[in-house]
Amino acid sequence: MGNRKINMKRVRDTLIWLVLILGILGLLFMSVRRKSNARVKTLVVNIEGAKESEHLISEQEVKQILELAAGKTITKANIRSLNLRLLEARLNKDKRIERADLYIDAKSRLNARIIQKKPVVRIVSDSGQDYYLDENAKRVPVTAGSSVRVPVVTGIRDTFSGSVLKPESKSKLRQVFDIMHYVAKDEFLAALIEQAEVEQDSIGDIVLIPKIGRERLIIGDSKDLDHKFDKLKIFYRDGMPKLGWSRYKTLNLKYANQVSGLLANPDLAQKIKPVMKDSLQVADNTLIDKNASIHH
Repeated sequence: MGNRKINMKRVRDTLIWLVLILGILGLLFMSVRRKSNARVKTLVVNIEGAKESEHLISEQEVKQILELAAGKTITKANIRSLNLRLLEARLNKDKRIERADLYIDAKSRLNARIIQKKPVVRIVSDSGQDYYLDENAKRVPVTAGSSVRVPVVTGIRDTFSGSVLKPESKSKLRQVFDIMHYVAKDEFLAALIEQAEVEQDSIGDIVLIPKIGRERLIIGDSKDLDHKFDKLKIFYRDGMPKLGWSRYKTLNLKYANQVSGLLANPDLAQKIKPVMKDSLQVADNTLIDKNASIHH
């Protein structure tokens, strides 16, 4: 009798737990079904990692992309009718977006989390192309109504392609990217440099233009950037406060162990040898007497 009572108790307890579990599953099923049949109440777009004034893509553009991909107005669609993976894939095809994630929250809102690409430079080429390069050397289109504050580069003759931006490439475009990527990662240089250009002569030196002062910084190419920029920082720290911020027209960082400067003051023109247009000759002619140039 004792064993029979125990067995019946176990059966009863098992049945109670089974009913409870089935009830919970039933409630969950009904809740999910009710939610999937509900309409999307609103679309919430969150563009991360950028100020609103520096968005590459707007909330309205995200909405347009989603509605074109879904073939319907998002806020009139049933939740179950939306293929979120398909919509995510469509957003991720946009060259301005690094990653997009979509999810429905408890309030039946469709949330779009957008991580946009991070431009480091804007290229305005001689062929009329206008685009950004992001931190991975990927092309990012410039669209009307959007603007990101990054240095602008002019004088590029290379037509954009995957091959000219390979790490082993010696193209001017790749060299400019390497220099500006270096600048973007350095707090001091990023605050200093606002523009770059490739000189239109036989050498094609890369020149940086700072936000303060009138001097042009001749970098030359993308070799030995640590050494070149260390020299520049030392010169700005030790030389400029003593010599004056408007004293030089150019500062040449191309050559080892020195910074050579070409004076901007026209009153000293008679002390300076004539400067030819070719940038290599400019570099030679700036190495003049102590009254007309400075070496660090």
